[in-house]
Amino acid sequence: MVGRIMWNVGAGLVHRALNKSRIHPGMGITYPSVWRARPGFLDCDINLHLNNASYLSNMELARWHFCAVTGILGNVARHRRALQVASQAVRFRHPIPPFRPYEIQSQLVFADVEWMYFLHKFQCPTTGKLYAEGLCRASCRQDEEKVSAAKLYAEVFRGDVELSELPKDMPEVVAQLLKWDSSQRITLEAKPEAVQRQNETVMPSALALTSGDSNLFKKLLARATSSWNLPV
Repeated sequence: MVGRIMWNVGAGLVHRALNKSRIHPGMGITYPSVWRARPGFLDCDINLHLNNASYLSNMELARWHFCAVTGILGNVARHRRALQVASQAVRFRHPIPPFRPYEIQSQLVFADVEWMYFLHKFQCPTTGKLYAEGLCRASCRQDEEKVSAAKLYAEVFRGDVELSELPKDMPEVVAQLLKWDSSQRITLEAKPEAVQRQNETVMPSALALTSGDSNLFKKLLARATSSWNLPV
């Protein structure tokens, strides 16, 4: 995945260098950023279509390319900021077969003082057929403080972008994501999960690593098996 990220970042930087005059202010806000690809065999599952997990990874690649093309990546590097994703959701509509061309149209659909919400549309580049939709909640941080989308985009586009074109009221799709995110947080922090995490700490490998046993063989074996999916 690191190699694919570097490739898309490089492609975005080259595209920005060669077509900077054609990149209008507001890319990703007033009009979507477009990232194109085809599913390879490593992206597909046994059903011979784009794997569910690949949708999320390709959404990330599209965001990396978008950040490189617009100059957001350079801004983040100069100010030692970090772009972080908090939650994502995908709605599947139609499968994407191997080697079928598709594009991801990414656009900021809502933003507040803390979060940015990106909508990713997987579409056929010729017919416009919608394959899937993904929504991402992300933030920009600098020294543990969150940088608002308004500040970030004003610095990148030198004040030429009006975030006033974004809806003032939270769209329903964003509200549903936050509702789902909140319910999942409660589920993940429920008592059965806490009990399971506690039981995992008493696995033999964990006990051997935390104990004062001086047997080198036991410690090496425990370290080698610490990540195995052993029964609890």
